[in-house]
Amino acid sequence: MKKVLIIEGTKDESNGILRQGFNKLLSQKLKGSMPRIIMGEGKSQAIKKFKNYRTGKPFLLIDLDKPESQKKKEIEEKGFIQDIEYVFFMVQEMEAWFLSQPEILNSFYNEKIGNIPERPAKDIPNPSDLLYRITKATKRGKYHKVAHAVELLQKLDANKLITEFVDFKKLIEILKN
Repeated sequence: MKKVLIIEGTKDESNGILRQGFNKLLSQKLKGSMPRIIMGEGKSQAIKKFKNYRTGKPFLLIDLDKPESQKKKEIEEKGFIQDIEYVFFMVQEMEAWFLSQPEILNSFYNEKIGNIPERPAKDIPNPSDLLYRITKATKRGKYHKVAHAVELLQKLDANKLITEFVDFKKLIEILKN
């Protein structure tokens, strides 16, 4: 039976197909063992789909929306304790992944993007807000959470994400097996 991965994010195609971006990113490491990806809309809807999934146990990938040190508390608050091996977080948000690879941003926006803090991207609070601010004056325009994310996800280097983000590494490992 093919594994299922529910990901926080829209399935609306008006601004790009977010699932396509995740598919391209994950396929760098999961060729031959790709899960069926289901977009869960917002975070609460993704969690609801995960908890109410009928056939087998899916995996869940959502934003943590807080520092990594708060992960255990989030797991408890969301009732994931019995499902801990199935739940993975983008720390703090998916946009931290983009900030972790500034060369991708520079290429995508066709100019050097400045003002990215010199610390691990997972430690940047509200990475999407930072991305909006540092891209608003670019010729391409400020970061758009869906339209730009689709293209940026496809450009990310999965090996670098594995090195910098523990949950991404664990997700890849478990989906490979």
